[in-house]
Amino acid sequence: MIGGSWVYGSFSTWVGDRDKNRGWDMLTDAKQAFDQTVTHGSLDAEQIVAAELQLSICEGSDWFWWFGDYNPADSVSDFEALFRLHLANLYGLLNVEPPEYLGHTFARGSGNPSMGGTMRQGQSLD
Repeated sequence: MIGGSWVYGSFSTWVGDRDKNRGWDMLTDAKQAFDQTVTHGSLDAEQIVAAELQLSICEGSDWFWWFGDYNPADSVSDFEALFRLHLANLYGLLNVEPPEYLGHTFARGSGNPSMGGTMRQGQSLD
């Protein structure tokens, strides 16, 4: 088995671009807040289950697919805003104030809309 995306055969689908890396930083902050809150015992069992579900939504790899300049701005804008909303929802479930940066756009996109944001064109290995 080879590690990486079926699209490019590497991890570039999810990491390496400035916006993708920023998304990972934001997710890391949220995961640390989750771990600290659960460790301190400030949530009951039902609240933990709800927070775990929300965390799993935030951890979906598709969010990172959309971040990057090669995707159309409209698509990036929609997915980026949803990602930030899901992170903010997680903080809410943890009863932790969300970071101020979640109120600001961090990815914009500038790719060709005719591709629909689904894939970059293949390139010759020559």
